[in-house]
Amino acid sequence: MPNLRRHLLAVAAAYAAVGTAALMAQSTRPANVSAGDASRGSALLESNGCFDCHRIRDRGSRLGPDLSDIGSRRTPDRLRQALVAPDEEVTPENRFVRLVTKDGATITGRLLNQDPFSVQLITPKEELKTYMRSSLREYAIVDSGLMPSVRGKLTDQQIADLVAYLESLKETSR
Repeated sequence: MPNLRRHLLAVAAAYAAVGTAALMAQSTRPANVSAGDASRGSALLESNGCFDCHRIRDRGSRLGPDLSDIGSRRTPDRLRQALVAPDEEVTPENRFVRLVTKDGATITGRLLNQDPFSVQLITPKEELKTYMRSSLREYAIVDSGLMPSVRGKLTDQQIADLVAYLESLKETSR
């Protein structure tokens, strides 16, 4: 029995070491970048037009995902990934649709709801719209998200700053 216990402890230690190494290898922040600065990240979010689509507390648009508590819902690595490769993970509630009405008008917006008879969406002007399927010529879920990648637009340090700010956005008691 003592040999079995020793063996199990050795196996558990090996798994813990492998897991820690795997987590460290997953880190997406480049080695030459210092930890991000949340205040600089806040300024970057402001100056890069993020509020045109996103909302934080009572500020910004409802078109894209609300970021008010994103730091509670995503790890820093997932936040960074969402900034540099936003199309890799577009959740169903953030899917956009493109509609073409029978009279030729094209409408793009975030899908809110759909049923066999209608499609409801929010437009970039934050208008809630309902379209009867019988009045549509085309209806398509947009394959990619509408958020542009920051890769090539921001430096690695600026991305780290933005991640630090987003990570600081935690759920607040109301």
